[in-house]
Amino acid sequence: MRQRLDGGLAPPLGPESCTGADWLLAVRPHLAETLVDRPALERLQSLARYFPGDAMSALEIRLGTAAAVVDLSLRLTRPAQARWMAEHTASPQLRTLLLRWSGDWAENDLVSSLWLEFDLDRESFLPSVCAGLRAPAEPGWVAGTLLPRLHGGTLNGEQRQLIELCCAAIPPEARLLYAFSLRSRGAGEVRLEVLGLDPAGILRYLERTAPPTREQVSAVLPLFAGVERLHLSLDIGDVGERISPRVGIEGSFVRLPHREPRWRELFDRLEDWGLCSPEKRRAVFAWPGYDSARTAAGPWPPGVKEEGVRCVRSLSHVKVVTFPGRRPEAKVYLLVTPLRPSPPRRDRSTSLAPEG
Repeated sequence: MRQRLDGGLAPPLGPESCTGADWLLAVRPHLAETLVDRPALERLQSLARYFPGDAMSALEIRLGTAAAVVDLSLRLTRPAQARWMAEHTASPQLRTLLLRWSGDWAENDLVSSLWLEFDLDRESFLPSVCAGLRAPAEPGWVAGTLLPRLHGGTLNGEQRQLIELCCAAIPPEARLLYAFSLRSRGAGEVRLEVLGLDPAGILRYLERTAPPTREQVSAVLPLFAGVERLHLSLDIGDVGERISPRVGIEGSFVRLPHREPRWRELFDRLEDWGLCSPEKRRAVFAWPGYDSARTAAGPWPPGVKEEGVRCVRSLSHVKVVTFPGRRPEAKVYLLVTPLRPSPPRRDRSTSLAPEG
């Protein structure tokens, strides 16, 4: 979800011309069955029929040897995208949230995006909802305004206090990047994801907020040696003052694997630890690239006729989820991003803008 890509997002294309399912069809030849088998891909495409065709989506894939369900996320960055999804959801609470974010939220300056995360192993297709934050946020606003809006209701006092404690404990060099409501999973948990902590900083932060998890996280941090961008995620329950023993560590690099050898070093360690099968590793590294109407191996969306539109396939990040007394689990996140060329930069010598 975090790769920086040149170009601008393609304009909205309309339901009759393009949806997220069309882009999944276009990239399907590059998606090895060891990552996404046929039944899983059919479920993904069935869901993505309701995604706007100009939005980034992410495939969440387990890296172990056993076949596993693949989850799908959608990133909304524009009011029009949120309104589109509001028209295609059966949930009144989600519809209200999407329309409110696309309309008059005063906090839109802070909330840069909404992620909808669909767990396809569940009967309900209602997503978890995640808000991406542009800048550091006040703990009281996160616990008292943002998360209740994502959650569809107020949080209990103990949960709110614990959220504020976790937010206030973030040191100056780090910040809260994402806040999640996990209510769609049948519980009242929320998730906080912190960006900017190095390995030592992660352990210091856990010592202040969730000491029982420190040992299990310390055991997996060597996997992320040399990783540029680390994220720490904590789940906070709504029953008592409780931080879940499930803790996630994410890592990525600014550059994609063909320009960044440390991706391979990271996957070497995952494979050595038995957290990634060799077949899935090869399939992950074969994924990045891009397609156009002229080069796509799969069917290009028929309604996308603008010259220069690309569908970019990129590797976002690796996540390792830790549990006490259990083997950690590794996941990879693969992005599908429709892009159009950036407008050409005007030469300053011909610009009509006044110079200061």
